[in-house]
Amino acid sequence: MCSNRFRPPVLAACAIMVPAILFCTVLGSLAADVTLAWDANDPTPEGYRVFARENSASYNYTTPIKQTAGTGCTLIGLTEGITYCFVVRAYDGDLESADSEEVCYTPSSVPSNQAPVAEAGGSQNVYEEAGVTLDGSTSSDADGSISAYLWEQTGGTVVALNDVAMAQASFTAPVVDLGGETLTFRLTVTDDQGDSSTDTATVNVLKSSSTDRDGDNVPDVNDLFPDDPAEWADNDNDGTGDNADTDDDNDGMSDTWEETYGLDPLTDDAILDADGDGVSNIEEFAAGSDPSAAQGNTAPEAPTIEEVSAADTASLTPVLVTAAYFDADSDDHTGSQWQIGIDGDFSTLILDQTSEKQLTAYQIGNMVLESDATYYWRVRFIDARSGVSEWSETGSFITVASDASGDENFNGIPDDQEVEDTSADINQNGIADSLDTELMSLNTVEGRTKVALEPVSNGSALVSARSISTDSIADRSVQPNFGLIGFRLYLDDGVGTSTVKISFDRQVPSSARLYKYFPDSGWQTYTNALLAADGKSVTLTLVDGGRGDEDGVANGVIVDPIGVVYTEPTDSAAAATSGYSGGGGGGGGGGCFIAAMQ
Repeated sequence: MCSNRFRPPVLAACAIMVPAILFCTVLGSLAADVTLAWDANDPTPEGYRVFARENSASYNYTTPIKQTAGTGCTLIGLTEGITYCFVVRAYDGDLESADSEEVCYTPSSVPSNQAPVAEAGGSQNVYEEAGVTLDGSTSSDADGSISAYLWEQTGGTVVALNDVAMAQASFTAPVVDLGGETLTFRLTVTDDQGDSSTDTATVNVLKSSSTDRDGDNVPDVNDLFPDDPAEWADNDNDGTGDNADTDDDNDGMSDTWEETYGLDPLTDDAILDADGDGVSNIEEFAAGSDPSAAQGNTAPEAPTIEEVSAADTASLTPVLVTAAYFDADSDDHTGSQWQIGIDGDFSTLILDQTSEKQLTAYQIGNMVLESDATYYWRVRFIDARSGVSEWSETGSFITVASDASGDENFNGIPDDQEVEDTSADINQNGIADSLDTELMSLNTVEGRTKVALEPVSNGSALVSARSISTDSIADRSVQPNFGLIGFRLYLDDGVGTSTVKISFDRQVPSSARLYKYFPDSGWQTYTNALLAADGKSVTLTLVDGGRGDEDGVANGVIVDPIGVVYTEPTDSAAAATSGYSGGGGGGGGGGCFIAAMQ
């Protein structure tokens, strides 16, 4: 029963949750606290009683939940999600006031912690010995923050991981076999509440187009004996390298004997009859006879040469011309051997080619000759029974001066093809091409493309490069997308092979093919070429006097005009088929140019 002596207390402060107490266990349930405050009564009573009810229940005035002399209290153990209502009464002895105004409060549910999301960066393709970054910086925590990272390797050749406790870790890709290798890594992230999650990153390590473990200047990708500096090829696949193998085509005739008599030591020609005398080559070998000279065959007469042109006006691609062929016993004219030297005794050759189509007029290919130089030349005829004439008399000519060749600054690049942008970095190595002394960059005359050429093996130097229009070639059966790219390399003494990288400022699809044009035999697909995985470069392996060398002689100079041929995608479907997609793509593992040329 209430006395009029006391007025009801005014519950002045609304219920609040105490932020510092987020969890409180009451009979196993999640709980919350609330603080109540009210105005003091005047006169001061003996104390105050606090009553509570849940949801729609009634107050039980016989049992207060709190009795205090002060004007506030904190109630603990409230259950989240239940609505509580409170009133306060002042009392003095047996006297008790009426209810204060009622306040209600529903403690909100305290959310459980959400685990973080680990993002290890997915899959990436890299070349061996490249620096690799594992990036987990996109990992996140929706209701807090990430407090710890941990990178661990879970598969593949063990590497030395740096910064394993950071968002980004790094390592150097190991050297791998030709088939490459897959490395796997696990990222564990932990949030500020102690929860964690994991994700996996995959790194596919590809065989590099330039790695050369044995230092023989043949990249491992093209080297059948990557740990033997003395061997790199095995023509007959018998397990013995060509340099140690005395019979590279396994046709029963020694390489030395075949080379002596003009046979091909890389092709099985045992049952053929080079001189047409009815005795096969292998029978001639067994008998120790000459397979190139049929008994009773009269060799053709020595050729009569004509002047190339006036001595001071010869171009860099002159035509060597002879008078008509004559053979006393009327054998057909089947070949002509052309030689160009830098001296009259032909001790140093810059071209030695035997043609089967250009028999009395031979077109010198691009990049073979240098400007402002004197050259000597001669030719001899070969008949259908392998009879070989005497050499012709020696002719000579002088090529045009450098200023007439279009290279007035003598840097090895035609002036009208030079790249004007001094900041261009076509090979994307972080160095401006204009500052890279071992690189030559130029604008192509077809296809509106910029290319950069550089030797990537030891012992070779690039001395000239040019873009060549396909309009200058009679055979139009092949149309390179940005014309021919010609270059000239000088090799150090003792170096017989060179690796050259050609970078493009556009991406080519993985279906691209590399072609080489030979003045006598026309277009041929090119062997020993590897397209980079990103489609932005191709790496060539060239042999002085052999594969890739247009002058046909091992003279310390490699000349190689080549062209890249592919079909431009016209839509997304074509792009998906070819591996080309708007400047990105090109295939994960890199494409190999499939070649027939040996």
